Order: sequence, then structure tokens, then C-alpha cells
Amino acid sequence: MKNTATKNILLILAVMSIGIPLIAQEKSSAGDSSNVYTIYSKQVAELMTARGVPAEDIRGMLKIYTGSNISSDEKFAGLLGKLYPAGEGIGVIFYFYNKDSLLRVFFEPGKVIDKTAIAVSKDQLLQLSVDINHVLGLNQGAASKTPVNRGFKVKERAATPGQTYESVIKRVTGLLLPGQFDDTYKHLLIIPALNIGTIPFQLLKPYKDGSYLIDKCSFTIIPGIIDLLALRTKVLKNATGWNGDISQKYNDNYTLRKLDHTAFSLDNPLFVSNPLYPVNTEFVFPDLPGAKKEITNALQYAKKYILLEGSEAKKDSVIKYMSDADVVYFATHGIADEEKPMENSFLVLSGNDPFLTARNIMDLRNNNHFKKGFPQMVILSACQTGLGKSMEAGVAGLARSFLLAGSNHVIMSLWNVDDNATAYLMNRFIFHLSKPNRFMPSEPLRLAILDTRNKYPKPAQWASFSVFGIDY
Repeated sequence: MKNTATKNILLILAVMSIGIPLIAQEKSSAGDSSNVYTIYSKQVAELMTARGVPAEDIRGMLKIYTGSNISSDEKFAGLLGKLYPAGEGIGVIFYFYNKDSLLRVFFEPGKVIDKTAIAVSKDQLLQLSVDINHVLGLNQGAASKTPVNRGFKVKERAATPGQTYESVIKRVTGLLLPGQFDDTYKHLLIIPALNIGTIPFQLLKPYKDGSYLIDKCSFTIIPGIIDLLALRTKVLKNATGWNGDISQKYNDNYTLRKLDHTAFSLDNPLFVSNPLYPVNTEFVFPDLPGAKKEITNALQYAKKYILLEGSEAKKDSVIKYMSDADVVYFATHGIADEEKPMENSFLVLSGNDPFLTARNIMDLRNNNHFKKGFPQMVILSACQTGLGKSMEAGVAGLARSFLLAGSNHVIMSLWNVDDNATAYLMNRFIFHLSKPNRFMPSEPLRLAILDTRNKYPKPAQWASFSVFGIDY
């Protein structure tokens, strides 16, 4: 990234059943919400522990949270007003899960728009992902019909009977998006709970004309409130010279808007393409010729680059060259594991030790391996890199490890991706990334998704990638 880019008692029974049970939505009164944020901080600590963050570092991260005095929705809204410009079409949704209840709070910078409590079990929320995968055809062999099927078929849960694509999308839209959300919002910041960050928001249909969210709005999955504070503050400090003191009002909307219009140049990227896959593991890894094509198309946008492919894409070499790269782009197989996300979620490379695990990434961080700084962007063009173990404060998995290590954004996948469609989508993403855009890199990805939909119209082919991290 160039230096200029461093950005609701009314009870409503909603007919959004998951199987037999109904999900009840309740408009919350404007009472004390401090307990929510206290519990949330404990959930974050549990998640960080599961992600391999040392206890001392967790205490340091929580100081960012407590030091910001986020003790109510209104105070959080005020903080958002310091970090983002008002009146620019930006919406923020904070999801908080506790004791069979999902709290959904909708903000604009500086104000609370809506607060809704939804009675829903953890199992019901997890079932949403299963039903989405089912209606997309992901569990009926759709991925196997592509020229190359990337990745490992994870353990399946049974889909809810009688579901259609439209009924599932309508149900998920009503659950995740407030009624106030409309086409005046151009960018959405999503702070998820449980598996919400792994749901394809691009497929939601909140508009009266029946169009998809991705038609009119880009979005970014923010790992958590702490990440939003830390990463956004870093962006503003680097771009404006602001001292980072969020207790002081920072509302230079001109500067904040200026941050929205930037290009991301590939000054010194590392490309990892279709390694020589191991044959002596429990997995069978088919060759990925589409990965080679994908990377070849991306090379033209790089000023200079390092390319590791085939037998050269070994773990030690990847780690070596990552230390100097501004972007690292993986086009390979990926595995997500819900039981042991740190040890058994990995990218597949070459050599005798071919698995680059989430634990490996965290060890690099904990050992301060990258003294020059971690690559600002990590592109994970591999299956299921956005998945992992769902906890109250989010997902512990591979993508989050890169952010904890120091990256600002990770382009992650949510299911086994179609090889040709992915190559096309990523080529268009790199193209749009090189042009000035608002909400970088989410808007370039939105544009690339729309381009891909024109060529590959099935949602399973164009809706699998999201931005995880922070926007500019």
C-alpha cells in the first residue's frame, strides 16, 4: 500500500424458522448495555487464547479496549465517529452472542441506529451455514464438477429439510441485517459473533428491488472491536500524523474521505503457486493448473516480485520471502479444522514439512520474526481459509492468524472454490486493486465479484471470497 492509503418490550415473531423453532426478534430498550461490553471483553480473551496469543499480549490488547472506555453502545458509536466520517454511507453492525441470545446493534459513525435482541441457539446459528452450503449445491457435488476440486471435504451436518435458495437467503437476511439498512449505505463494517463472519453477506437481499447486497454495498469482516480500534488507528496515524489518542476528538472528515480514494500497488509481492504437493500425508492433493494461470495473470500488475511454485514453494522459502513482501498471494490448497484450528488449519506447500499452519503463523508473530513488519495484505486463494472453530467472539482459524501477525487485511474463502471462476475473480480483483477506490480493498473485491458474476452466474462461483481485517 502506498503511504497515502494508510481508512432497540415489542416482541416480533419472525417467520425465520430453522427447522421447527422460530427465531424471536425483540427490540431492546435503551437501557444499560455496559454488561454486554464487559462480557464481550472476556469472550475476546477466550478467543485470543484459542488463537495462540500469549497471555501478556492478550492483556495488552484488552487495555486498548478498556482504555477506549467502551462501556455502552452510545460510547462505542461516539468512538466510531472519531475513526470514520459521518454522512458517507458507512454502516457498522456489532453482533454479540450470550446465553442463547444474539444482540445485533447497528451504528453509523457517531450514533446508534438500531438494537435488536434475537432468541437463537448456537446450534441454530451454526445450522445457517449448513443450509446456505446446501442450497448453493456445495454439498451435492457442485465443487467436484469444476475442472479441479480444491481442498478437503469437511465433516457435514444434515441440512434443514424443505429449504430453497430464496427461503434461506430471506431468512438469513432478516436475521443479520436490520430493517433500517437500505441502499444509502455504501460500505458495511461487520463485527461478527460465532460463525457470522463466515456467512456470505454478498448473497443477502436487503433491498426492495430484490438485488444482492454486493450490488450496492461493499463490506469488510472486522475480527473484533479491538482489531477495529488498533488497525484503524494505525491507518490514521500513518496517513495523517495523528497521535492515535482516541480520547481526543478526531473528525477531520476531509482527511478521512481522502483515505477512501486510494490505489493499492503491488510493489514487492510474493506469489506462491501450485506447490509440489506431498503424497505421504492423509490428504490427497490434486494438481491445480488453474492456480498457475491465476498467478501468471497477476504478475503483470507487480512492479517486481518473488514467485515460488512447484518444488520451490517450501515453507522455509515462503517464510523467508514473506519478511520483505508487501503482499503475499497463496494459490494452493487449504484445510480448515474446527477441533484444532491452530494445529490442523493450514496452507499446503512443498517439501518434507509442507503444512503452513495457523500455529506456525502465530509463532512467527510471537517470536517477532518479521522485524520489518508483516505483509500488509494476504490473499488466500484456497478453499475454506476463512473457516475454523466458531466461538462466541468469532472464528479461530487461519485467516485471523495472519491479522494477529501484523497484516491489515486477508482475502479469505468460505468454501471449496471453482478453479476457473477463482482465477478470473482474482485477476479482476488485482486489476481493480490497482485503481483508486473507496473502501479499499473491499470495493475492488466487490467490483471483481460483479465482473465474475457476469461470466460465472452461479452464486457458488462468485460469492466465496470476503475481506477480513480493516478497510482504508
